[in-house]
Amino acid sequence: MSTEQEQVQVRFVTKQQRYAVRDAAILVPADFKRYGLSEIINNLLGLDKPIPFEFLIDGEILRSSIADYLTTQQLSTENLITIEYMESMLPPTPLTSFQHDDWISSVKGYDSFFLTGSYDNMVRLWNSSGECTNTLIGHTEAVKSVAFGPSSDSSMMIFSAGLDHTALAWQVDGSDEELLYECQGHQGAIESLAVNASKTQLATASADATIKVWKTNVPEQDEPIVNDSAAPRKKKRTEKKDHLTKTQAVTLMGHVGAVNAVDFDTADTNTVYSGGWDHSIRSWDVEQQVNVTTKNCEKVVLDVNYSSDARLIATGHTDNLIRLWDPRSEDGVNVKLALRGHQGWVSSVTWAPHSPYSLCSGSYDGSIRIWDIRSKGSIYTLEQTEKKILAVDWCGDRILSGGEDKKLGLFQAKAF
Repeated sequence: MSTEQEQVQVRFVTKQQRYAVRDAAILVPADFKRYGLSEIINNLLGLDKPIPFEFLIDGEILRSSIADYLTTQQLSTENLITIEYMESMLPPTPLTSFQHDDWISSVKGYDSFFLTGSYDNMVRLWNSSGECTNTLIGHTEAVKSVAFGPSSDSSMMIFSAGLDHTALAWQVDGSDEELLYECQGHQGAIESLAVNASKTQLATASADATIKVWKTNVPEQDEPIVNDSAAPRKKKRTEKKDHLTKTQAVTLMGHVGAVNAVDFDTADTNTVYSGGWDHSIRSWDVEQQVNVTTKNCEKVVLDVNYSSDARLIATGHTDNLIRLWDPRSEDGVNVKLALRGHQGWVSSVTWAPHSPYSLCSGSYDGSIRIWDIRSKGSIYTLEQTEKKILAVDWCGDRILSGGEDKKLGLFQAKAF
């Protein structure tokens, strides 16, 4: 009997109760793929308007026929196969793009606002209508990272950091903006910053091989500079100083070489994750100022993002891979999964909010990819530009991107 004529006994289950069908075993053609299986579920549900579904066997998304999958897994078509199904994620839809004067190094979304950091030394705040409501001028060199801080009904706090070795804290109230304070202390460029879930701490990762963790509150007065090397690089910044200086921070040392990325554990504000040129991903206890675990891999770590839903760390690397790590494991080399598909360095990774499976990445190959970690490949590829993508962020149902094409790209996206 040929594969096309074979049938396999399956049982359909779903976690989406509105699409639940009887879980009694039925026979389906073994050569059925996703579309044939979707037709079966739609017929069982009696839907007037067909809904596309995705299918999982043993936690892995089905990308071939049932027969091909069973052959790959060395399973018999005589087995009863349990297939989980769920509503399919629609392809991300391009919405619009906002032009900049120079490369965009960092993007962040919050509610209906978007934040960009640029190589023109400026930070820009955008609203959902595409208007640049505020341009924050204070850095003397390229801005490498931006983040949102505490906010109220009328105002919000914004953080930025860059090649001038400093992190700046801003207050934005409508069309008005004020530079509140400057974090001094790093001896090299700040490559990345992150704010904890409670917005009470700011972490900065630097080319000086250190991570510093600062309190986000505004100091009552200038904090004393610990040593001369912590002084501002640009004298002109001190000639007309209209903001406070913050120098008191926890310093985390252990990396050998530049630290490229930092992120807080969203469930534990005392835990910070970092990655750098020494090919390591490290977790830190901020209060104790100790390196708790170190995970090593073959290539430089360019970005780090933690998901409390997946309880995994995603990292982007110079060997074009995305690696997923379990921070709870104490094993030094314990890559849970490696995602392959990019043809250039993976510069930025971001988990989808409120999803343990969906992930977005940006690469020097000019593409943005959407991943479901239950599948071995990316589920969607956005061929946005031939220029390098330097930053992506997944905020609500929006994906933001920025890079060498000098445009803030916005996409509509829905996570699994």
